[in-house]
Amino acid sequence: MAKIPEGLRGDLAEAVTQENSLWGPKKSLVVASGALRDDERVLAATTTFRKQGNVNQQGALIVTDQRLLFVHARAFASATEEIPLANISGVIDRKGLLQGAIVVTGAGGITTSFTNITKDRVGPVMEAIRSHLRVAGSATVAPAAAGPDSADQIRKLAELRDASILTEEEFTAKKRQILGL
Repeated sequence: MAKIPEGLRGDLAEAVTQENSLWGPKKSLVVASGALRDDERVLAATTTFRKQGNVNQQGALIVTDQRLLFVHARAFASATEEIPLANISGVIDRKGLLQGAIVVTGAGGITTSFTNITKDRVGPVMEAIRSHLRVAGSATVAPAAAGPDSADQIRKLAELRDASILTEEEFTAKKRQILGL
């Protein structure tokens, strides 16, 4: 068991104790602890790589009762991305011999892959997501749906990002604006 960074919020520290291999995102965990809202509860956490398009970033994936939170922190910068559970339309898990992956499909068909997850963490993280998707799906508020026009706009933005015309931050900000997040 790797040493858990000091200063983590209690429920995040509890979730991290389940992780057997904290192979890098200790700073990401500290940043995530500060990004958590008072009204949400951490259900699971794991180290991962986030793959979206050509970008592959190492960080921490935190599952709360309201959202998925991915935090990628480096020495002098950090990036935080959230996916509200109400916006998730599908989730798939994949397990290999030692590692696994979780693929999340959100509003507008945007797919984000979380890879290099320790095999024994895939199940608990998936269960945390699925249990709250069932609860969110039974609520009277329907998830925000992006129309075909929104999906096309996001695809075009992704092409601009992949061509290095837009930065990742600009792409994420515009994507959230299109999705009404």
